[in-house]
Amino acid sequence: MFYCCNDNRCFNITFSGCKAEVVGKPETAFFHSALQDLGCPPAEAVMIGDDVQDDVCGSMKAGLAGILVKTGKYRPGDENQVELRPSHTAEDFPQAIDFIINNWLQSQ
Repeated sequence: MFYCCNDNRCFNITFSGCKAEVVGKPETAFFHSALQDLGCPPAEAVMIGDDVQDDVCGSMKAGLAGILVKTGKYRPGDENQVELRPSHTAEDFPQAIDFIINNWLQSQ
């Protein structure tokens, strides 16, 4: 790995015997780690996000429900471009919360 700072200092760093692992979205390990910290099983969690691939599909592959909000990074038709359809699509975050409260929490 080669790293260069803004002040023109450069470092050549070599690792051996190490395997890099991606731990950010959309990796399953990212979602499972967060849920473990919260003590929450995936089946009882919901990810609300504006990125259909990294937020919604990533969370759904990890066993969570995924709600796509049509804000921020969202572009019309995003939900039709992925293998997993969102559990729900909402106009914005407050509408997503209302959906959870009125449809999922009341049924428990």
